[in-house]
Amino acid sequence: MNKTEVFLRKHSSTILTVVGSVGVVATTVLAVKATPKAMMLLEEAKEEKGDELTVVETVQAAWKPYIPATISGISTIACIFGIKQLSARNQASLMSAYALLDNSYKEYRKKVEELYGENSDLNVKKEIVKAKYNTLEDVYEEEGKDLFFDYEGCRWFWSTLEEIEEAEYKFNQILTMSGFGCVNDFYDILGLEHTDAGFQLGWSSFENDDLYGLESFKVTLEKTEMEGGMECWIMTYPCPPTFMY
Repeated sequence: MNKTEVFLRKHSSTILTVVGSVGVVATTVLAVKATPKAMMLLEEAKEEKGDELTVVETVQAAWKPYIPATISGISTIACIFGIKQLSARNQASLMSAYALLDNSYKEYRKKVEELYGENSDLNVKKEIVKAKYNTLEDVYEEEGKDLFFDYEGCRWFWSTLEEIEEAEYKFNQILTMSGFGCVNDFYDILGLEHTDAGFQLGWSSFENDDLYGLESFKVTLEKTEMEGGMECWIMTYPCPPTFMY
């Protein structure tokens, strides 16, 4: 029983989707099959009356063959609404989980800085970036540009400080005009590929508080030295992007 309950809870959305899809086909087939029967009943009703039927009389004469199709249609609609409700519930759960995780992460960073000094968080990030230096082989060096590491996106790219500043300015224009912008919007300006989470994470300027809003978008750049003397700029966000901004 417990395994069945877990299975149904985990796959309920998929099950409802399949049932709803089958329901659409079944409703169509049942309606098509019921039409000839309904037409025969209408003809019989016309012969009995000896005149054209009114709208009410037409419904009264032909409604019975469509009972199976009606039941199938109502069930299909119920499945569709069930999928929407499950989706809304899952989305609310994800948002709550993200908010809890985000708050915990912020508290952790704050406590690390209190215990080990102001630059402790930055030093940890530098060591993480150095450990990922072996993935640089996938990025081709571009002449006249500096090496950057997008800490949130966990990837390397080549750019210049001027291009980063220009991207900040253009993204702030997006925030000013629309009130919000996603991470992939910022990546578009920098000429970087989208990430899977880039549409779900972003910033909003509607509210000015620590979690949901910001007055002005900006990035933080910290230079560090890799193995072999290679210098790299670590790009982070003072105000991290939020889920369902």
